[in-house]
Amino acid sequence: MDKIILTTKLSIEDYVKINYHLLYRKWRFKLMTGIGIFMLISLLFTFDSFKEFPWVQLLLGLFLTVGQAISVYFSAKKNYKSNGRISERINYEFDRENIKVTGESFEAKSTWDKIYSVTENKDWILIWQNQQVANVVPKRDFKEGELQALKNIVSLHSKVINKLSK
Repeated sequence: MDKIILTTKLSIEDYVKINYHLLYRKWRFKLMTGIGIFMLISLLFTFDSFKEFPWVQLLLGLFLTVGQAISVYFSAKKNYKSNGRISERINYEFDRENIKVTGESFEAKSTWDKIYSVTENKDWILIWQNQQVANVVPKRDFKEGELQALKNIVSLHSKVINKLSK
């Protein structure tokens, strides 16, 4: 396959899910959530030993477990609604030399040597421009054989960090 052309559009649910994925893949957020869970569980076992209720421990534990998740949810929804490019229909063209991304209000073309990394999870292919910015391509939008063809194209470029399954 010489060229792969696909069209996608991220829903608000997609955008919220990818934000959770990107946040909770970082070890420090997993650690903070773990500390929050530990604080809440330790409250159950040490509750009788306090003279006054440990509100600070409860609130901090709740923030570290539930507060972060709620914050990500509302932040993602706000960003989706305020940044029109996120919700645009986007066309991707992949070939051996280039990636072309065309939205309703923008167009970008890049050679593969300018791509930092390509990663994969259960639902998405993430094409990283650098360590912080990625194009999100839902796997559901690839036709039969196109995903494997993309993996073959990425494997041709040794400068691209390839974290795609075989």
